[in-house]
Amino acid sequence: MKYINQLEYPHWLYTTHVEDEGGRHSTVRSSGCGICSAIMVADRLLPNCTFDLKDGIELSYSVEANHLAGTDYQRFAPAFAEKMGFKLEMTNDPEALRACLRTGGAAVIHVGGDYEGHIGVFSHGGHYVAAIGEEPDGRIAILDPSYKLNKYEEEGRKGKVEVKNEFIALCDAQLLVEDTATRDPGFYLFWRA
Repeated sequence: MKYINQLEYPHWLYTTHVEDEGGRHSTVRSSGCGICSAIMVADRLLPNCTFDLKDGIELSYSVEANHLAGTDYQRFAPAFAEKMGFKLEMTNDPEALRACLRTGGAAVIHVGGDYEGHIGVFSHGGHYVAAIGEEPDGRIAILDPSYKLNKYEEEGRKGKVEVKNEFIALCDAQLLVEDTATRDPGFYLFWRA
């Protein structure tokens, strides 16, 4: 299983566009969570897949998904699915997410961060993570491309995620519903065609 941590790529450019600033030179570390999540989904669905950071960045540029401080998945996901030969469903339905994972699919989840009454568990702002499976107890297995030691021990996050095998974050599907409440869609589901 491939795990890519964006924090390890502070010098790898991923230029994004911010209209009022005329563009911004960002990096995979600051803006590449969507690209890293796509790579982990590709590896999950196509073991030994060669789709890498360079491929993900080039694909993002080709469909102009490199907006704001990250990746516009409404543009990126269809192009990624087509390139990889995957089926794609965009949804907010946690049961569709579970069904995808139970039938051998994987997903990219667009969490929104903090909002009134909620502390974002996977991020305090917008962020993408990869969902790679469902545990026998119903928890969802997440690969978080910005994982660092004690990330889930902060006030408001503590006790909501269990880290297994050093980088797999296990959480309830309801937590993902809450973390994606400000995003539409929150779940990008992929299957092998």
